[in-house]
Amino acid sequence: EMNFVVEGVMRCVACMPYILPMMDSLAYGRFLFQKVPILAVIFMKPLQPFLDLAQAFPMISFVAFLGLFLFVVRNKAVPRFIRFNTMQALLLEILLIFPQILTSSNMGGVIPFMFTEFVSNMTFYAIATIVGYSCFSNLIGELPCKIPVISTAVFQQIGGGAGYE
Repeated sequence: EMNFVVEGVMRCVACMPYILPMMDSLAYGRFLFQKVPILAVIFMKPLQPFLDLAQAFPMISFVAFLGLFLFVVRNKAVPRFIRFNTMQALLLEILLIFPQILTSSNMGGVIPFMFTEFVSNMTFYAIATIVGYSCFSNLIGELPCKIPVISTAVFQQIGGGAGYE
């Protein structure tokens, strides 16, 4: 049985990898932030040190991604709870490629601006909701494994299934 402090630290550490997809989803919140400026403050203030770091060292997100995959997800010595969350956060990061393709420079004006704004907003809502759910689950000590498709893919990567610890 783990002691209370170790358990608490582990729950917080399990939330850390979600900083990556949350940071990268902020660009998709731009239309929302223009309409509701307080949301920009709520989402950007806590991430500001990480955003500053990413701006100072543009390759840091990629290095962090690779490091997390190679040294956390693939390392059986790391508790499964942390490996699961890390893999799930990295999968969110990978999935952010698709809206980027859809919204990048409006694809030469082929796609109406309304569609770009819709995809951007939905992407931000989805990532913020998934990250919120995942961090809340972690903090109450539950594995955030109820995200359709994504959690299943994570189990395929790290082994096991829902309820398997």
